[in-house]
Amino acid sequence: MGIEDLISKSLSSYDTYYALKNINSSKILTIKIKGNPVGFAELKKKKDIGGIFYVGVLPEYRGKGIGKTLVKKAEDYFKSKGVSLVVASTKSTNLSAIDMFKALDYKFMKKREVKHEIIMLLDATEDDLIVCKEIEKGSSCKEIKKN
Repeated sequence: MGIEDLISKSLSSYDTYYALKNINSSKILTIKIKGNPVGFAELKKKKDIGGIFYVGVLPEYRGKGIGKTLVKKAEDYFKSKGVSLVVASTKSTNLSAIDMFKALDYKFMKKREVKHEIIMLLDATEDDLIVCKEIEKGSSCKEIKKN
C-alpha cells in the first residue's frame, strides 16, 4: 500500500484532501506491522517549531497505541532537527485525539489564544484546540500564545 492509499484509508475524505494537498511539502513517518503500513504522521517545521499536521491509523488498528507511537516518533524526529516545541491541532469533539495528547503530556489551548503563524503552520482552520509540548529544555508553550 502506498502512502496515498494509507492516508485515504486512515482519514475522512475532507482530511484526506488536505493531507494529500500538503504531502510534497511535509515529512511523512509511517508505522508498519508485518511489512504493511498501518499508520502515518505528516509533519511540518517552521524555525524551531514542529507541527504534527496529521496522524492517521487504519481503522482496524486503532486503539492499539499506534497513534501514540507515531507522535513519539514525530517528537524524536523534531528533536533531531533542533526543534524546541511540537504543536498539533484538533477539534474539541475528537475525544480519542484529546486522550492521546493528554496521555503524552501535551498542553491544551484554545485556537483563539494562539499566534496566527501557528494556525497557518497547522492549517488549523477547522480545529478549535491547539496542543503543545516542550521537547527542549528552556522552551515554553507560552511562546506560541498571543501577547
